[in-house]
Amino acid sequence: MPLLRAGGNDFNCQAVLFDKDGTLIDFKYMWLEWSRYVVEQVAAVVGLGSLQRGMLEQSMGIDLAAWYVDPQGPLAGGSMTAVRESMLQMLQTTGLGEYESGAVLRQVLKKAEDAVEWEKLAEPVPGLHELLPKLRERGLKLAVVTADASWRARTSLTALQLIDCFDVVVGADHVEKSKPAPDMALLACRILGVEPGRAVVVGDTPRDIMMAKDAGAGSVGVLSGVSTREQFTAAQADAIIGSVAELAV
Repeated sequence: MPLLRAGGNDFNCQAVLFDKDGTLIDFKYMWLEWSRYVVEQVAAVVGLGSLQRGMLEQSMGIDLAAWYVDPQGPLAGGSMTAVRESMLQMLQTTGLGEYESGAVLRQVLKKAEDAVEWEKLAEPVPGLHELLPKLRERGLKLAVVTADASWRARTSLTALQLIDCFDVVVGADHVEKSKPAPDMALLACRILGVEPGRAVVVGDTPRDIMMAKDAGAGSVGVLSGVSTREQFTAAQADAIIGSVAELAV
């Protein structure tokens, strides 16, 4: 059975399940550019001043001027539902009703799906192109398990010419419950024909670690995204590394 090494720990496994944003792809480059577009569009439609625009960014868990993502904010959590709900609450403080606020967000978020050039925002973490073939050569099955939509994950991986490295891409649209529920990891393992106990989840948030543990898989936290070593320690990750480039076989 292939041996995966991470942070001084060895995992006897058959499959590696990778989160996407912050793990395989630069989180800030993609999602802060998306956030900039969304904030500018909402501000234009609603007529937000600079103070209210700052409040909208804060509701998303970001600071565009500082190019910062709050590790505990909605955007870092990877749940678009949480981002929408937080923005909705903020917009209602401006005097907009719930219906009007919801209509504005639906309009802007739908527009963003078509306007943002996702292919150009896919920036791989350093060492990714060298790592994946090595894992494949050692006989490991590879999957992507992302809280993002599966179509966007495929679009990004195709743009990076990496889609063929993965046996399966599982997105939030494939399961009833997204991370930290174990659904994605369990589905990926089922498709790969691998017992969860023979799989390792690699991700950049405590939600990835919680998903792995509830699925019965191994877990590796990477610091290339938005979470801290302390957060991974608290989540009891089996190993913590700087980035996927530190994985070895």
